[in-house]
Amino acid sequence: MGLFINNREHPEVFKNKQTINEPNQAYSRKDYFTELINELRMQSQLNKETEAIHWKEVDIQLHDLRENHQYQKEFEKQIIQCLQTINDKQLELQKDLAGKLTEQVEFEGRVLQRLDTQEALIDKMSRQLNNIRSILFERTNYLAAKIEDGYKVTSSYVYKLMTGSEKPLTFFLLNNKKEEGQKQSDQQ
Repeated sequence: MGLFINNREHPEVFKNKQTINEPNQAYSRKDYFTELINELRMQSQLNKETEAIHWKEVDIQLHDLRENHQYQKEFEKQIIQCLQTINDKQLELQKDLAGKLTEQVEFEGRVLQRLDTQEALIDKMSRQLNNIRSILFERTNYLAAKIEDGYKVTSSYVYKLMTGSEKPLTFFLLNNKKEEGQKQSDQQ
């Protein structure tokens, strides 16, 4: 602390116009205990300042941690909402797919019923065709036999008219075949 001189009320008190020879102290006395206490005070003050700085840093870190924690909570909320949305969409898709699958199964059931009906109708038609085929075969054989009999009678009658012979036409045809066979064997 410096020396205070009151120039208004006592202007000449403590004023020296001569030069001061330095050092003007003849001896000095050290008080180690006072120095120790002063040093301890300074160390304590330094420790307090260091602690204050440290606590400010801790406070800043706590503030950052709180902000990060809040940010993490908000991020988790967003993730949960996204997952919920995705889950809802998947459930919706599963319901749609289940509905479509049910429709497909019903459609396939109807198609199988139609195929069974068609198969039964085809079997019935096949039996009817086989029946018609056998009837046609029988009728054709019957008609062929009738036509053959009619042909024999007609040809015999015409042969009789043309030749005047009582021999049947079949006998004449057999004789012609024998004669042809002999001619071929003679030529060889």
